[in-house]
Amino acid sequence: MKLRTPLIAAAFLALAASASAQYRGGTVELNGFYGWMWGGNIGHFHDFEDCCHNDLEVHDHQAYGGRVGYNFNNMWEVETEYTQYNTHLDIDRHNAPNQRIGDIDFHYFMAYMTINFGGTSRFVPYFTLGSGAANVKPDFSDAFNDDEIRYTASAGGGIKIFLNPHFALRFDGRSYSTYLSDRALCGPDFCTNNTWVTNFVANGGLIFAF
Repeated sequence: MKLRTPLIAAAFLALAASASAQYRGGTVELNGFYGWMWGGNIGHFHDFEDCCHNDLEVHDHQAYGGRVGYNFNNMWEVETEYTQYNTHLDIDRHNAPNQRIGDIDFHYFMAYMTINFGGTSRFVPYFTLGSGAANVKPDFSDAFNDDEIRYTASAGGGIKIFLNPHFALRFDGRSYSTYLSDRALCGPDFCTNNTWVTNFVANGGLIFAF
């Protein structure tokens, strides 16, 4: 037992050293993730029955997806991302309970430039900035439903924790701001023409690097 304990400690130290000394230039990272999306407020809208103080809100819900990244060196990384967010819309009426009026799905297709600050460290904090498109799919009963592709900008950050050179945990938070244009979004008894909707997601997942 006296000999086994130092050997176990040495093994853990060797594992940590191998992770912290790894040069990551030229490596690919595959990252699957799952998290929680806080929906944005599309804003005030004109209600056909009650003109004032109503908001159209995107409901909070789960989100999931995957990323593929390529490291040019220990700092600079380019990533692509797909995120799916299936939720619904609520009318937040003045002095009345919220009313669910339909479903809406966001499918994000994004590209990012990511700056990793950890160098060869086992712990790698990062900042990411990107843009792409969201396929917005509203679904209102008794109303016309039309999928639309809209420009989306995104920013976020987080940390990667490498357990060894090929496996890491990743904890991430980022926002998605989607341009809706000035075209009206209409349901059975409302219309709104707000320009942007911003959603925020916190998520975690695994990285496989090779």
